[in-house]
Amino acid sequence: MAQTEKKGGLLRKSSASKKPLKEKVVLMYDEIFTTEDPSKCNPRFWEELFLMKVNLEYLEGKLEALDGEELMKIKDNINCLFQHCIQALGEEHPIRVVNALQVQC
Repeated sequence: MAQTEKKGGLLRKSSASKKPLKEKVVLMYDEIFTTEDPSKCNPRFWEELFLMKVNLEYLEGKLEALDGEELMKIKDNINCLFQHCIQALGEEHPIRVVNALQVQC
């Protein structure tokens, strides 16, 4: 059985027969970095996001890789991310609060 790899949000390396597996939280981050509203297809998107362990390495890498033009294209999603972080801080669920704080940092 192949050894799993967690670097860069991948759970396993790609091979000829299999696509690389990504963590669910990484897939959700990728949705935020598109021009579409991530909660359009999944109304519980933000609730689910803050229940998952934050992958800071991947999130920071995605943000640092953006140039000004790309950032402006996804500005609404980035603003929405931080708006939902702030809302999550007021929740009683401690995991959501901690994860929202980590994303904000």
